[in-house]
Amino acid sequence: MGKRRLLIGILLLVVALLLAGCEGYSEMNSSTSGQHGSTGGYMTVKVGKANGTSTKTMETQSSGTATIDALVALTVGTGSYKIELLGENDEVTLVVEAKAGESKIGQGSMVTDGFGEASYRVTAVEAGDVEYTIEYAFR
Repeated sequence: MGKRRLLIGILLLVVALLLAGCEGYSEMNSSTSGQHGSTGGYMTVKVGKANGTSTKTMETQSSGTATIDALVALTVGTGSYKIELLGENDEVTLVVEAKAGESKIGQGSMVTDGFGEASYRVTAVEAGDVEYTIEYAFR
């Protein structure tokens, strides 16, 4: 009877580990391009397939903390994809979400850190053929 309980315990542990391994973010066939200057710039990201949630950063030419105004354009081929711009203390300043076949645009703000990077969060649900551009200008 003890061996059976041990086997059941091990099987439950394996199942729990497999379920935990399914969380996170995965992305395939992605590319990023852009241009950044002293007054602002843009970044375009193309993603073949994505699933999950991740916080990402966008590098700017800022030499320190700065507030930037941002315009987000998002197009999704399949599934759904959400972009949340983050301001001070990771406060969400804009949510742009699109589903299969949709294009959405939104305007918000972001704050750069001491290294000139601005953060945003993406959430994908079986998303495919995603393209988004973040255009920004320093205040």
